[in-house]
Amino acid sequence: MVPCDVDLVDFIVKNYRSAAKIVEVGVGSYPWVAKIVKNRIPWTDVVVTDVCEEKLKETKSTCPKLEVACDDIGNPSSEIYDGANLIYSIRPPPELIFEIHKVALKAGCDVLIRPLSHEECAFVFLIRDGWQSIQLDKSISYLLRKKVVEDHKICYSSRLNNV
Repeated sequence: MVPCDVDLVDFIVKNYRSAAKIVEVGVGSYPWVAKIVKNRIPWTDVVVTDVCEEKLKETKSTCPKLEVACDDIGNPSSEIYDGANLIYSIRPPPELIFEIHKVALKAGCDVLIRPLSHEECAFVFLIRDGWQSIQLDKSISYLLRKKVVEDHKICYSSRLNNV
């Protein structure tokens, strides 16, 4: 695990200790955050998604306690995200952030994004109401809480339906 992601694990465990379900979008070949979250809060369902079935098979073999689901966040299977308390993604391509946001709106849960770099993705978060910049150790992540999601659902829903 990249040392800078230890703070992300700590944040998730501290803030989502009583979560029923946590979903990581776009796990790729990096299941270590999800694996440690699952180990530290074993009663929580931790699901990892990716579009690449081969990477998911590899993840399942190295991290058998994780649930894996092949899913395209641009055309998501809602049952994967239903009941989630948190959807998060580590260094997603900037064009997927809005798609992850839409899924969190529909699921009614918090969303946490750890971008590749603060400068690269800051514009995405600055133009959307409710995002919080969270300084974790040496990196910045962005959080949109469920309460804010619910408050903004009406104004975003018409926009989302037009996308």
